[in-house]
Amino acid sequence: MIGLFRMLFGVGLDLAFGDPQVVHPVVGIGRFIAFLERLLFPKERNFKREFVLGFVVLGVVVGGLGVGYYLLRRWLAQVAPVAFLAVEVCLIFYFLAIRTLLSRGKEVEEALESKDLPRAREALKHLVGRDTEHLSEWEIVRGCVESLAENFNDAIVAPLLYISLFGALGGLVYKAVNTLDSMLGYKDFRYYFFGFASARADDILNFVPARLSALFIVLSALFCGRFFKGALLCALRDSRKHPSLNAGWPESAMAGALGVRLGGVNYYRGKREERPFLGDPLLDLVPARIREARVLVAVGTGIALFVFACVALFVSL
Repeated sequence: MIGLFRMLFGVGLDLAFGDPQVVHPVVGIGRFIAFLERLLFPKERNFKREFVLGFVVLGVVVGGLGVGYYLLRRWLAQVAPVAFLAVEVCLIFYFLAIRTLLSRGKEVEEALESKDLPRAREALKHLVGRDTEHLSEWEIVRGCVESLAENFNDAIVAPLLYISLFGALGGLVYKAVNTLDSMLGYKDFRYYFFGFASARADDILNFVPARLSALFIVLSALFCGRFFKGALLCALRDSRKHPSLNAGWPESAMAGALGVRLGGVNYYRGKREERPFLGDPLLDLVPARIREARVLVAVGTGIALFVFACVALFVSL
């Protein structure tokens, strides 16, 4: 029961205040990873050494943070239960981004509705890693909807799953792996070998949550009167087209639920990348699609919270 209380309290803080802009533990994790990269990345290229050192970085970051916090929480639980509860709740609060994700999507939507493309492109930068400077209106809508779907998993469903099972420790390990992947998990010349371990670890941790995210979007579409059959069919049909093992599941489910086609050409640091199409173009990618996607994410979050609250209750029995 205490585990359920911690999770719900952390979720409540996130819904009330959004993502804190100062003193964020994920920023600290990112700085630790950057330090290890500077320290360990070979000055002379050696692919075998880079491959091995990538596993070393993964082990140091995840093992160090995980074991360190595990020992800290055991000590706090024994000598200062109230402090232990406060630390757990605060970390859960930090590891979720429900309000922030929905707010970022709303900022893009409002900028598009006011026909302010420069502001919409700037707002979209908070959600995507692609170049946004020259995107048209429909490309901005596509990018925002894709990001809402993918981050529904990364910022909401996956953290909630691991928090419901292992408390803040589960959220910490997931966020550490997710941050490693976002910083090192590129398939370019520099990180192909060095980031291999981080990318595969992220794939493993997101395997179940990504598929649950697609299911929650399908159920959300059913409750919201959207194309729930299309969401299910597109998730089963198109998810494997995506280059990511996991991201295609929530994105294809979202495409089917909205009746739109996602994917296509993106530019990352000036480099062109083509993504396979997900979904069918039944409706146009207009700003209203962002509002519909935000509603699906909000309702899907409620469904996920109910499911994981049951999981947390079962684990604590």
